[in-house]
Amino acid sequence: MSANTASTNNRSAIEAVARRFYQAIETGDEATVDQTLAVGWECVPPLRHGTGPEGYKQLIDGLRKAFPDMAVTVEDVLVDGDKVAVRTLARGTHSAELMGIPATGRPAEYRACDIHRVADGRIVQSWHLEDFFGLLGQLGATFSANA
Repeated sequence: MSANTASTNNRSAIEAVARRFYQAIETGDEATVDQTLAVGWECVPPLRHGTGPEGYKQLIDGLRKAFPDMAVTVEDVLVDGDKVAVRTLARGTHSAELMGIPATGRPAEYRACDIHRVADGRIVQSWHLEDFFGLLGQLGATFSANA
């Protein structure tokens, strides 16, 4: 196998593990989380739900309760070395409390960007940013500079 073929195979494997990371949100399949994340997975900033794969499972559980029909579209994937950048769009119907906002029944969406570092076929570290400010606004939250 040439070095170029090995590099292409590695890039494909890194992209595949990143895509499975988001499939777990849609399906709620905890086995997918265990297959995708390293035991010591670190998220920056830290999740409010806890650390490692168990924290991610709790986050998924909360999102799926709030948006049981949530669909995540992976819009862009860029692989460079052991890192993969992913841009996503999540959509769903707000059907249960989220961040103190009772269910509205409204469709809502939010965008996110992540950079994941992959080692031995699993994500070991993620840097995550999402537009929860925009999401909460869609659900009727109001914001004040004086609050």
